[in-house]
Amino acid sequence: MVALIALAFGTLRLLPLFSRDEPAEGVPLAVFAEFGELADRVYSAPADDPTKRTLLATLEHAPGWGLNPAAVTRDSRAVFLLAPSEGGGRDTPAEVWTIDLKTGQRSRLASDADLLIQPVLNRDGSILYRRSTGQKQEIVRLDPGTGTRRATYSEETAFGIFPVGEDADGDLIIARLSTKGTDLARVREGSVQVIVHASDHLARGWQIAPDGKSLAYLAPEVRGERVVYRTHVVSLPDGKPRSVAETPEAADHFNPAWTPDGGLTVGQDARTGAGAITLIDDARPRTLRAPDRGFDVPLSWSGGGTYLAIRSFDGDTASNPGNERTVLLGPDGERYPIAAPGDVIFIGWITRA
Repeated sequence: MVALIALAFGTLRLLPLFSRDEPAEGVPLAVFAEFGELADRVYSAPADDPTKRTLLATLEHAPGWGLNPAAVTRDSRAVFLLAPSEGGGRDTPAEVWTIDLKTGQRSRLASDADLLIQPVLNRDGSILYRRSTGQKQEIVRLDPGTGTRRATYSEETAFGIFPVGEDADGDLIIARLSTKGTDLARVREGSVQVIVHASDHLARGWQIAPDGKSLAYLAPEVRGERVVYRTHVVSLPDGKPRSVAETPEAADHFNPAWTPDGGLTVGQDARTGAGAITLIDDARPRTLRAPDRGFDVPLSWSGGGTYLAIRSFDGDTASNPGNERTVLLGPDGERYPIAAPGDVIFIGWITRA
């Protein structure tokens, strides 16, 4: 796999977070959960003042296990996995829930998911999750409207298959681990086609672009005397690399996240990358405002692309991350931390009417 980074770090420009010409969305509502030992409390709050929060739901769960949400929300709806409060845990099937982020109304849709495997909310509103019985693993597609479920792919494996999402044609995209490393594959009418061999080792951080035509992920590479994870982007129709711009050569990358209009946001460590997030839009790299100390990891953009939820660390590398907090970045680089007595689980966004 060709690394997809080509420009020197000196060409990066420090710009406001949001500088496109289209109208801004106003101040959206961020939705997040405060982790509790026996229950998580889900809130919404204005992105520019997370202290003004409204309680949406209280979600009881097994001791020590918080909710596991999909990476994106759609149409003010989120999907998450929950360990049942009675008898739930790592090795017990988890429940699949959906929640209306405006009203807090929620529904349990299934109770056979693998708790630690993040579910996927597709563009059409359907849900993907993994379930396992022994070494048999299945990717299940669930239609919330009808409640119907079907296994779209299954495999006997000692390693793992993981739901990534659906491409522009509605075909299932999965990641497969084996002794040969990590492959990205398409499932069509029950047959599996490898799109690209992503790495001889463990690739991760899969994110499909909003139009379903490209996919970003992280793969380990040797840079100097270090092994670091670097961003790769491939075209889903044919697996061909898509060129994007360069960040520091030896920087470790974190969690590539797509903007609503198809740009790519990449976090990087503070050892050589200054800890700033880089926004790559039409091959024009722009550095978002860096923290005073440490590094930032992108999580999710608001619907209009004006605010970005991040995890911010005060250490310098993934092996020395230091303290963590969840922060909302505003249009001009303002930072709005979400204060909570425990961990914060970011869920998504609501666009105000």
